[in-house]
Amino acid sequence: MVMKISLKTQTIVVKSTFFFLILSFSIYASNLVNKSIVCSTSKFKIKGGFIFKSDRTIERHNILYDENTAKRYIKSTSHCYMLINDEYAIYEKDIDQGCGLPNSYIDSKTLEYTMPLENHLLSASCSIYNGDLIKKINDNLNN
Repeated sequence: MVMKISLKTQTIVVKSTFFFLILSFSIYASNLVNKSIVCSTSKFKIKGGFIFKSDRTIERHNILYDENTAKRYIKSTSHCYMLINDEYAIYEKDIDQGCGLPNSYIDSKTLEYTMPLENHLLSASCSIYNGDLIKKINDNLNN
């Protein structure tokens, strides 16, 4: 009988600790909710940006190049994110698709964006942007 109570107590403690950890990630991750960041690289004044839609969802907007048409276009995707050790981990997919695994990161202090690839590391310098991010990216689409 004592063992059953002890096991239930341990289970409750573990669940409470897990809930507290998730709650603390959400609290810290929410400081950019409803804010945008715009990103640039050494080659592009504006390469794209991010909109923090909620404490778990982020939109990524990238300027890409289509070799077939020789034109630049904007690719917009939605992703899960979470603050882990001073980095916003951006997951492969959105919440509806189960998030997946983290595949890129934004440093919470410097706002440097990195995406590790097999043979190199993509990076961009980002900063808080208070205007209409989509308009800003569109205005710089062909620069």
